[in-house]
Amino acid sequence: MERYFWHLNAQQADGMACVVCNADFLNNKIASVPVGRSPADESQVFACKDPCAAVIADEAARMAKEMRAAVGAEDADGGDVADCENGVFCVDGHFGSLLRDLRALAGAEALLATSDDISTLRFLLGLTARHAETAMMRARLVLARTKEGDG
Repeated sequence: MERYFWHLNAQQADGMACVVCNADFLNNKIASVPVGRSPADESQVFACKDPCAAVIADEAARMAKEMRAAVGAEDADGGDVADCENGVFCVDGHFGSLLRDLRALAGAEALLATSDDISTLRFLLGLTARHAETAMMRARLVLARTKEGDG
C-alpha cells in the first residue's frame, strides 16, 4: 500500500500498535491488517481489523469522492472514472505512483529549505534520493507504455 501515515509514535511506526486507536498488538490479541507505510522508513503500519481499518477505508472513499467532485469527474458518486485497461494510468498504476513520488519530493524540498539540523537533513536527503530514483524509473516506464500505445 502507498498511503503514508504521519505523526506516528514509535510503536505505531514499528507496526506494533494501531495507527488509529493505538491498540497494542503485542500485548493484546487483536486482529490487524496492513493499511499503509511510515514515511520515515517505508515500513508497513497496521490498524485493528475491526473497526479501525473500516474507518480508514471510509475516510479514503470519502476523500476520493470529494476529489472526483472537485475536478468535475463525470461520476462523482464513486464509480470508476479512470480507464484502467492497461493499468498505467489507474490511481494504483504507475502514473499514480509517480505522482505520489513527486509529491514526496516536493515536500522534501520544502523541508530541506527550512531545516538546519544535520540529522534531519541526512534523513531528508535519503528520502529524496529514494523517491527521486523511483520517480525516474516510473516516469520511464510510463513513457515507454505510452509510446507503445501510440503506435
